Amino acid sequence: MWINADTSNITQDDTIILANNRQVLAFKKTWGGQKGNSALPKSLSWYQYLQETWRILQPNSEKRLISNSESRTLIERSMLKLGQTEIDSRLLDEVIKNNDYCQAHLIEYTQLSQTGIQNYELFVTWMQDYQQTKLSHHLLDANDLPALLIEQSAELTQPYIYGFKTLTPVQALLLDKIGYQTLEEGQKQPQSDNQIFQTSYDEILSAAKWAKALNIQHPNKHIAIVCPTLNRQHHQIKSIFDQVFTNTLIETGQKSYNISLGLPLNDYPLIRHLLAVLKLCEQLQNNRIDTEVFNAVITSPYIAYAQEEQSARALLVNRVLFFSKTCFKFSHLEKHLDMTPQVKIMLESIIAQASKKKQTHDQWLLLFDNYLQIWGFVTDRTLSSTEYQLFNKYQTARSELNQLAQFGGKINMAEALFDLKKWLSQVIFQAQSAKTPIQILGSLEAEGLVFDHAWVLGMTDGFLPVALNSPRFIPSDIAQQHQIPHSSFALITKDAQDTFNNLASLSDTVIFSYAKTHSESEQQPSPLLKFNKETQACKHKYQNVALASLLDAEANSLLDTQINNGVNVLKDQMACEFKGFAHRLNTQTFNRPHIGLNRMEQGNIIHLVLQYFYQEITTQEALLSLSNDALDALIQQKIMAALKYYDESGFKKIEKIRVLRLIHQFVKIDKLRESFTVLSTEEKIKTNVAGLEFTTRLDRRDEMSNGDKIIFDYKTGKTVVGHWCAQAIKEPQLPIYAISKDTQGIAFIQLNADQVSIKGLSKDEESLPKQSTRNSCKEWNEQVVIWRESLSTASQNFQQGKAQILPNKTACQYCEFDSLCRIEK
Repeated sequence: MWINADTSNITQDDTIILANNRQVLAFKKTWGGQKGNSALPKSLSWYQYLQETWRILQPNSEKRLISNSESRTLIERSMLKLGQTEIDSRLLDEVIKNNDYCQAHLIEYTQLSQTGIQNYELFVTWMQDYQQTKLSHHLLDANDLPALLIEQSAELTQPYIYGFKTLTPVQALLLDKIGYQTLEEGQKQPQSDNQIFQTSYDEILSAAKWAKALNIQHPNKHIAIVCPTLNRQHHQIKSIFDQVFTNTLIETGQKSYNISLGLPLNDYPLIRHLLAVLKLCEQLQNNRIDTEVFNAVITSPYIAYAQEEQSARALLVNRVLFFSKTCFKFSHLEKHLDMTPQVKIMLESIIAQASKKKQTHDQWLLLFDNYLQIWGFVTDRTLSSTEYQLFNKYQTARSELNQLAQFGGKINMAEALFDLKKWLSQVIFQAQSAKTPIQILGSLEAEGLVFDHAWVLGMTDGFLPVALNSPRFIPSDIAQQHQIPHSSFALITKDAQDTFNNLASLSDTVIFSYAKTHSESEQQPSPLLKFNKETQACKHKYQNVALASLLDAEANSLLDTQINNGVNVLKDQMACEFKGFAHRLNTQTFNRPHIGLNRMEQGNIIHLVLQYFYQEITTQEALLSLSNDALDALIQQKIMAALKYYDESGFKKIEKIRVLRLIHQFVKIDKLRESFTVLSTEEKIKTNVAGLEFTTRLDRRDEMSNGDKIIFDYKTGKTVVGHWCAQAIKEPQLPIYAISKDTQGIAFIQLNADQVSIKGLSKDEESLPKQSTRNSCKEWNEQVVIWRESLSTASQNFQQGKAQILPNKTACQYCEFDSLCRIEK
């Protein structure tokens, strides 16, 4: 990579101003090639020249030169101060670009305000406020430097310039004042090879394979791949080049190629993790923890003891997901932290950190540093080269944010975090690359450079010529008068031809290409080139592999016959053998976070209310003896006890009313039953079904006056007794109780808005309220025998590992294992 210029007349005392930083590097390499070890002259980009020259001329200036990020922040504050309530990044970018145009093209603000158009006047008021802010705080930005240098132009030596397509008016004014010479480019007669591809993927793949083949044949030759839309196609290009060069898991500094494109700091995983850690600290202080943020931080590899507590932290994530809430309080989490003692210490330390509600930026940044230290951020992990550079870049950028303390008052923690995140989004970072001869760069960076070989991608009419694009806050007539880029067709035509000439001079032979389609959108070629023949896409080489088959209808036999969730295992085994087998995988699913109370929580509340109620009222006689007021008071007391675990909200108040109505309706029915005694509520029992052992829980067990024992199951959904008596038992919980316990009847207690009722099957018909029909159920004794046979068969099939994918009609409804069996695929 060189520049196309003769440096024979340049001495070490000269100053060379180049169009961009890439040309500065190329000049140094060119100088070394032409002058050997001779002392290097001063070579600077335009902004570097302005900055360094001003510091030489004004070494003790009371004014401070602010960065582009500081300037951006101050402009945004001026806009907010003057009533612009919503400022997105696109609007702010446009305002900054228009201000840069005004400064670079010598447009006075008064020219805009005199138009009488509100948009232009508003822009002027923003900029005048920004200029006043700089003046009052003794600040300068990059746009102020040319005017200051012009005032002292007599003290400046004449520089050489190179790589500028067209000088802006302010550049021309300064350079004309001090005098300059143009470093002339050497004359070349470049040739081009124009290629057409069907898709952008084919185009990039061909360029990658071309570069690899050249590099293998000529390892020391410099190769350029130029992409005008590199910022948009960065990930696609990186992916394809990684595959071609086998660089997929290789550090940036060790890759066979270099992509000359930086990304905002907060686009990198390490910085995103850092910001998530600070966000969690804010949430801990407010005692309102976001589930996603907590889980992201707790599994971060960058916090202390990540490796030691990896498994325990994964289990803690599961516990948090079981909350089924978008946000939760620390008290809900505290009881689960014993499994992760280091996390517990860090969380408690963060909560114990006292801070003022409002502080200046520098005070917040010190607190953020303290938070990161408590978390042991990046201290317990060997950082890669890129990660090390990233963290150093963050520390530099973070220290620059301190400067904002002098401009604004005190802010809260959320505002400080927002400012930090926004600040980091403006800082561009590119990891140090390897010294590789293969360079992938954008068109602006490539102009003015010379390589041994070059390929320019994306030569579409969307690139050359560009579309007409007048500034939003500068009238089109003023923009054209001052020759702002892309403001007139004449300027666009000249710029397109200059750009094409520069790209054609990249090498003796340059390949230009375009793709007919990109992301399924059609593209047309640039009118500056003629494309005649479509290039055949590179074909992949496939190697055939013999297929292997496996009988998956039966797994190994179950060794440990003590299981969890046995009722659902048998239920699923009867509905679909694979669904039953899937329980052996111990997979877990979590309910999505929800607003208010979901169906499961509503069901749990009713279970708790009835449990508390019938632990106190254990006989029908006691129930009948309660007055209406006493009954209502008791029910409300039990409802409050059941709801105490839930945060205060309108949902909780509504649920109290709903549950109160349902319980009163059920108690009326319970009063009309035959005399009963409640033997137990929420009783745990151990059961054995054909050798399969598990524990289950009885909602309620009563003894009737005739000695019959009835087991009840509370249901808040619709219930059908006939589901017990189908060939595959759809609701096996009560039948399992019936074959496992001394029982003469089972029944659903249905509690929902549609119906409150008792439905069941019993040996003595008098033990339960009269049923409209028994559907397909047999008499009690005969039905128990059928249940025992069906459940035993299901148990044996599960233990034997039978896993055929053959679901019944309802098995796939709400199934959690469809991605495993793939029956719908």
